[in-house]
Amino acid sequence: MPHLILENKNLILFLNLKFNFMKRRGLIFNSRPNKTAVFALGLMLGLCPVSEAWADTNMKDSQVVAQAQKKVKGQVVDATGEPLIGVNITVIGGTEGTITDIDGNYTIGVPAGAKLKFSYIGYKDQIIDVAAQTVINVKLQEDSEVLDEVVVVGYGSQKKETLTGAVTVVSDKMLKNKGTMSSPLQAMQGQVPGVTITRNSAAPGDESWGLKLRGSVSANNAEPLIVIDGVAYDGVNALRNINPSDIQSINFLKDASAAIYGSRAAGGVVLVTTKQAKEGKARIEYSGSYTYKMVGLQPELMTMNEWANAVLQTCQNDGQPDSYSWVKYAKMALANEGKYIDLDHSANPFAPSYSDVMDFVFMDTNWQDVLFGNSYSTQHDLAVSGGTEKNLYRLSVGYMYDDSNLKWGNNNNQRFNLRLTNKLKVFDNFSIESVIAYNRQDQVAPSQLNRTLTSSYPQPGLPASTIDGKPYSWGTWLSPIWFAELGGDNKLKVSEINISEKFTYNINKHLDVVANLGYNSGVASRDIKKMAITSYNYAGTKINTKADGYKQEESSYEKTSSRTDFYSMAGYVDYHNTFAQHHNVSAMVGAQYELKEYDYFGVSVKDIQNSLETVNGAGLVNLTDKHGTKWHEAVMSYYSRLNYNYKSKYLLEVNMRYDGSSKFKPENRWDFFYGISGGWRITEEAFMKNIKWLNDLKIRLSYGEVGNQSGIDRYDGTQFYKFESQSGAYIGPNKGTIIDTNGKIASLGREWERIKNYNLGLDFSLFNSRLTGTAEVYMKRNDNMLINVSYPGVLGDNAGMSNNGKFRSHGWEVMVNWSDKIGKDFTYHVGGTYSFNTNKLTDIGAVSVLKSGFVDKQQGYPLNSIFGLRYAGKAQTEEERQKYLYRFLTGNTIGLTEQNFRLGDNMYADVNNDGKLDQNDIVYLGTDDPKISFSFNVGAEWKGFDLSLVFQGAAQRTIFRTGDNNGNEIWRIPMKALYLNTSNQSVGNTWSPENRGAYYPTYSNKNEINDYNYQASSWSVEDGSYIRLKNVTLGYNVPSAFLAKTKAISSCRVYVAGADLWEYSKINDGWDPEASRKVSAAGRFPFVRTVTFGLNLTF
Repeated sequence: MPHLILENKNLILFLNLKFNFMKRRGLIFNSRPNKTAVFALGLMLGLCPVSEAWADTNMKDSQVVAQAQKKVKGQVVDATGEPLIGVNITVIGGTEGTITDIDGNYTIGVPAGAKLKFSYIGYKDQIIDVAAQTVINVKLQEDSEVLDEVVVVGYGSQKKETLTGAVTVVSDKMLKNKGTMSSPLQAMQGQVPGVTITRNSAAPGDESWGLKLRGSVSANNAEPLIVIDGVAYDGVNALRNINPSDIQSINFLKDASAAIYGSRAAGGVVLVTTKQAKEGKARIEYSGSYTYKMVGLQPELMTMNEWANAVLQTCQNDGQPDSYSWVKYAKMALANEGKYIDLDHSANPFAPSYSDVMDFVFMDTNWQDVLFGNSYSTQHDLAVSGGTEKNLYRLSVGYMYDDSNLKWGNNNNQRFNLRLTNKLKVFDNFSIESVIAYNRQDQVAPSQLNRTLTSSYPQPGLPASTIDGKPYSWGTWLSPIWFAELGGDNKLKVSEINISEKFTYNINKHLDVVANLGYNSGVASRDIKKMAITSYNYAGTKINTKADGYKQEESSYEKTSSRTDFYSMAGYVDYHNTFAQHHNVSAMVGAQYELKEYDYFGVSVKDIQNSLETVNGAGLVNLTDKHGTKWHEAVMSYYSRLNYNYKSKYLLEVNMRYDGSSKFKPENRWDFFYGISGGWRITEEAFMKNIKWLNDLKIRLSYGEVGNQSGIDRYDGTQFYKFESQSGAYIGPNKGTIIDTNGKIASLGREWERIKNYNLGLDFSLFNSRLTGTAEVYMKRNDNMLINVSYPGVLGDNAGMSNNGKFRSHGWEVMVNWSDKIGKDFTYHVGGTYSFNTNKLTDIGAVSVLKSGFVDKQQGYPLNSIFGLRYAGKAQTEEERQKYLYRFLTGNTIGLTEQNFRLGDNMYADVNNDGKLDQNDIVYLGTDDPKISFSFNVGAEWKGFDLSLVFQGAAQRTIFRTGDNNGNEIWRIPMKALYLNTSNQSVGNTWSPENRGAYYPTYSNKNEINDYNYQASSWSVEDGSYIRLKNVTLGYNVPSAFLAKTKAISSCRVYVAGADLWEYSKINDGWDPEASRKVSAAGRFPFVRTVTFGLNLTF
């Protein structure tokens, strides 16, 4: 017979959430009146109609009887005996479940042989075998996993609860299920507070990832130090070839905690820990993904008719006659859309006088669609791990293929990874940890990519190829696709071998001796072949001479090879002990030596054959160039760290390092750096113990000084001389005597830059660790920054560097996360980060005179600042135009002339009210570096399904499109070059008497008019703020009960993920808000939107 089942979910939800919420805030006490009052509220809600009722016709009577045969009851309390409300109690492998009431009591029906699972957010799960028991009372223990978490720091690890530095930990969870990644930075962009990750391109292998920890610390380059399994590497490129699937965690050291690395830590430290083996039987893990790549944001270009009309309007505005060639050409385009005109066999009344063309073709070509299309990438990783306590191993192999969205030529990137880790316990007190890794990157791109992706697109009427698919040339112009398709390849092959050995000897339970040996060897070879291209007119007739069309350039071949070897040797002694039960002390002292050697050679030849694959062999008489370089640098260091804490309540840490660098003269070679930090865990105080909802509250304070030697030449401190017969100086009659000349002016007195770091931090955990977060405020000072000294030009060479600069930066960052559980199956999390950073060059030893436009170094302002005039509207009437000219024409230095200032042109403000428009009216407009970065994430899990979304963005970035030619500037100046196409944002949006509210001035091709209207100003810059859906993932974990039937697969997960699927931006010209201000060459690759299908298996 059917059985009626009633369930009031309102009551269950109320009890599970409301009582938990009140209890954790100390609102529910042991007194019965309070309990009764609160329970009455729940009873009122329970009187509401049932939310679910159904008849289960599939349930047999015998099942009902069997399930009711045994009732188990009991009470669940915490470690102090306080009842826990809303604890989830489920039968493992069954469907039965219940929750505890206000007194922590429960009753549940269980079948024979059942096991009960007790779970509660913030507490450790307990599983109890029911057996013959009918009363089961349970005491749950708080889950201190967060506090007991071990965080990797410089030369060791610490418990998170006693950590005093500003360290952000990223686990492998953030790196999983993201599809193909050229760098692990791709998965973390915008999601780590205080960490700025940028990209400038979507070109496979040439994404140009940038990484900064808390902004800049110097006008010189100061990239973070990358430390992989204890071996240090310079710069973000160290992450280029590592397989993200091999990474266990990435820790960012952002304050005095980085001082243990001394001069290497000016830009902060990134500690990468790879996955290690775990004890147990052999475990096989496979992860594979296929990613579909779609072209993302690009400017919407003018159609041929829009472009032709814009050309006619421009020429009319500039007073060009009807006989002007571009007027005639634009009229031809409008009259002959989709047509081909052969000048040898037809006549056209509009034909302009082009002596170097053979035909006219007017196809409405969208060059973005011609050049770019959808593509794909794929990644596969396989790992085998296991072993015994004495011998653990993990072997992983990975392969990635990333195809280009450029549809022409060969353009892709491949990565191969092989990594073996082994931990051998030779004796009970002596172990060896070994890592051997091989990484290989094969990248190919068109050798003439800069000619395929020039700064802008050709005029829309020109076809991409001839009528029969050959390279098309019109005048001296060749269709850009053929530079990629037939112009040759640029092949790069990079091979790396990384070997590290860690020896640990436990002298006793308090004293360890550790030695680290590291070796990295990288070999890079590049083959660049540039081929001459034969071009044709539209009918397919070959063009042979320069007068007839595109000039075939000389073919060439260049071969370069470089090798980098890095050696690292480090050893330290680590002591740790506890005195009088509460005084915890640890100390570490060690030394390290690092040597880096580099060797490079290149050779170039010309007039090669298409079949040439190597420069070896006879007959290569046209050698055009040979070049090479070789250098080395070394750092020797002594370091130590002292930690003390009392009852894990009062915390103190001191880091010290004494560095010597080969970049400096012996008298300035060595320097001492240090960091000191302290913390107070307020929640460990007796007066805080009764605040049940506050689990952890810690205040941190730190100060540190680190050095910087980045961005300076290895031999700036050495005087060099030139002695060359072809480029040296001569004296005496008939140039008979050669003399030495200065190679450069040496910087004899330069020394380390010293960066001072101040940090104040707060860590908190509330409501049984449901709510956790961190807040930081910091400041950095560089009072002896290396800058180029200004010397008189009579010295004949560039000045050397000296420590005369001063630099400041400051900011703050916040990270907050909330996680909770509703019922027995539904969990969710919400979190976000917010970071602010700004800087100022307070002194660069020069007169501070503001210059209009983009300025990378300007005293008194941030790096990469933009300056210009203050926009004051457009001249709407002739009276307004004359008034503006009368007031500002005389003595102006901004390009204002009576002849070229027209109605609808921009006007600018006299900021200092001196009656003139000049450099004194230039103001600060912003910086190209975003000051604010933020992210927001939300996710949920239910019965094996999981969904997560990550939003990421930036704000307070100012963009001013600049360039060295018309192509770059055309994205800011619509008709700067009539022969190029541009964004259609100006179509219908230029000033006229009928369109006075238009954004753009009237079109013009005259430089003096455009230079005035489109000069840097508050009108011509763009707001680079944006927010985008960085990632969305939907996954499903196949139930273990189902997998058990396979007797082989222990876990299986399938997922689909999307990246960069949506964004909001205020960019006017249509480029992606993350794109470089110079959108040329590789920077022209549009960013992509991706959809990934993935599978994870464990055997």
